[in-house]
Amino acid sequence: MKKVLVLGGGRIGAAIAKNLSADHAVTLADLNIKHLGHLKADCEVVATNACDDDALATLVKPFDLVVGALPSLLGFDRLRALIELKKNIVDISFFVEDALELDELAKANRVTALVDFGLAPGISNLYAGHFVDRYDKVDSFTCKVGGVPVERLKPFEYKAPFAPLDVIEEYTRPARMRRDGKEVVFPAMSEVESLYFKGIGHMEAFNTDGLRSLLQTVDIPTMAEKTVRYNGHARLIQQLLDAGFFKPEHRDATAKVLLEQWQFGENEPDLTVMEITASGIKNGQVHADNYQLIDHYDHTNNVSSMARTTGYTCAAGVRLALSHQLPKGVLPPEIIGQNFVWFDHIMTELATHNIKPEAV
Repeated sequence: MKKVLVLGGGRIGAAIAKNLSADHAVTLADLNIKHLGHLKADCEVVATNACDDDALATLVKPFDLVVGALPSLLGFDRLRALIELKKNIVDISFFVEDALELDELAKANRVTALVDFGLAPGISNLYAGHFVDRYDKVDSFTCKVGGVPVERLKPFEYKAPFAPLDVIEEYTRPARMRRDGKEVVFPAMSEVESLYFKGIGHMEAFNTDGLRSLLQTVDIPTMAEKTVRYNGHARLIQQLLDAGFFKPEHRDATAKVLLEQWQFGENEPDLTVMEITASGIKNGQVHADNYQLIDHYDHTNNVSSMARTTGYTCAAGVRLALSHQLPKGVLPPEIIGQNFVWFDHIMTELATHNIKPEAV
């Protein structure tokens, strides 16, 4: 039984800690632990300031691996600190900085750092790497993904599984993608299109900046990432954008208002949808793949769909890192996906939680 430290006790961090406690000795650390009493039967819960370098160095000493589930604003700096402390890590803080900038530092410290190991980035990247491994040549790859509440309340028909400021960033940051081998940038929320999920109905998808490391690590000429919402959401958000509500000087005030609108209630059900498509040449023939994932709130254990799909993927990455000899350095999920044994390890574990992308 290995010792694992989870930094960050939000919904996803808590789900990771509980999942890993089934077969590992887990400690969950957060600045505020008042809301984590329900986990004390599963793992040790400690209050700590992960931003205090001395406290962090003392805390991590006995652990075989650390999970980074901190807010995005803290993620990159703490990843660097953990690498310098020579600790292997699986991170899902989804910071805006480029994790690959720390690759040489990780190699120098003999550290394996799995980054972006969640849903998207995460499962989507695993499939991108898997397609690269299985195809002779991948010509295109697209991921469309989103988490929404089951109950569709006007006007937004949306609630945020993470901080509204992070969602606003998603809605405003220009979307980097690749078309016909060229790097291109489109406005966020652009190119709205319709798609269909069985049992859910028609939804809409629009450009967002979610390809991240894929733009550097895989040679696929055409790639895009889109966010999925209920129909009409993009138009409403675009009106707020056009009216200036998301300008830097107004962003904090807007986020405060949206927090009231977008806050999930206790045990309020959500659902997650994802569509992954690829095309190219496989075994000498033109080939295409289309997978959809539909995941629902776990009412038995009161775990949100977003926590399931993100947290359980991270937990599977932890088990992979602890049971296999992975390379040293910063490893985004698409690198793991290019090794079929590693890819199968992750997807087999996710299937035990009924998280299974299905071919359509």
